[in-house]
Amino acid sequence: MGTRHGPYWLDRISADAYEPVDETTATYTLDLWAGQYGELPRALKVALERDVHAPVRGATSRYRLKDLGKGALHDWGGVHGEFYELVVIDRTIGSLALIVAADD
Repeated sequence: MGTRHGPYWLDRISADAYEPVDETTATYTLDLWAGQYGELPRALKVALERDVHAPVRGATSRYRLKDLGKGALHDWGGVHGEFYELVVIDRTIGSLALIVAADD
C-alpha cells in the first residue's frame, strides 16, 4: 500500500476528512471538472451519465473529500491541477462507489 492518496499523505485521510454533499453540488463539481477543456464527445457524455452521474443521483448518501490544507499535501502533491473525490452510497441496493476526478 502506498503512502500517498491524490495530493495528500494517506495518513492524513480518515472518515473525518469527508463531508456530506448534496446531489446538485456533486454533479456540478463533476461536470465542471469533465468539461474544463471544452465540449465533451457524445460517447464520453453517455459513459459519464451511465457510470458516474446515475450513481450520484441514485445515492442515498454522498460525501466528498474536504480540502485538507497545505499541511496534508505530500512532497509532490501540487502536481494535481484538480482533485475531487466522492463516496456515493446507495443503501437501497447495498452499494458504495468511489468516484475520483483528477488531473495529474
